[in-house]
Order: sequence, then structure tokens, then C-alpha cells
Amino acid sequence: FAGEVTALTTALAPLGVGPGELSTQDSSGLSHTDAVAPTALVSVLRAAAVGSSAVLRPIVEGLPVAGFTGTLSDRYRDKDKVPGAGAGVVRAKTGSLTGVNTLAGLVVDASGRLLAFALLGSGTTETGAVQDALDAVTAGLARLA
Repeated sequence: FAGEVTALTTALAPLGVGPGELSTQDSSGLSHTDAVAPTALVSVLRAAAVGSSAVLRPIVEGLPVAGFTGTLSDRYRDKDKVPGAGAGVVRAKTGSLTGVNTLAGLVVDASGRLLAFALLGSGTTETGAVQDALDAVTAGLARLA
């Protein structure tokens, strides 16, 4: 695991991810002692979306699309929970551990701008309510003009 941690931090440095933005014990993403700053996620997403590296392009292509694919296929559809935009324009990766819910990805706003975001809810007990709140925030980003 030590080799994976070293490889990860070395690969992320050119993308603008500093040593203080990543704390990982094994790079699995399953440990509560691992932590990634939202700014680090946004740096990687931005590089994948608008950078010139073809190596990073699959990150964007693999993100679930709100209301259509993957872990977001059944989200953003209930207008009572997530009013307005979001379905089809939010591409994001979900993450959850006990007490932690995250959503990081890309959204096209009403002006056609591509925005990168990373949101985190920690110490949560109501997973559904937190997911609805994360979805509402990103749907709000889609409505920005």
C-alpha cells in the first residue's frame, strides 16, 4: 500500500494537488482515516475536463449522469426533492461511508459554463436527506446564469 500512496501523490502533484490536500493510508477510499480535500477533487476534475491530457479524459466519460446512469440514475428525478435543473447536466461521482456523503463532478450551468464541484457532508445520520441536499445544491449550480 505504501507504493500506491506514493504513486498517487506523485501523479496528483502536477494537477495542482498539494501534500496537505490528501491524507491516505492505503488509497482504497474505504478507510475513515483517508481524507481528500474538496479542492483536490476539483483540481483533478478540472484537469480531466479542460486539460490536454488524454489520460485523464476517461474520468469525465465515466462519471454517472444525473437522472440517467450509474449511481445517479434514480436521482434528480423527483421535482419535490430537487426542483429545477440537474438531470442530464450534472455528471458526478457519489461517495458514502457511515456518516459521510460526498458528490463531486461537473455541471453545465444555464450560461453554458462548465463548473467543477466537490461537496461533502460529514457526521451525517440521514443519508437520504443529505443526498437530496447535495442534489439540490448541484441543481442550483445548473440554474446559475
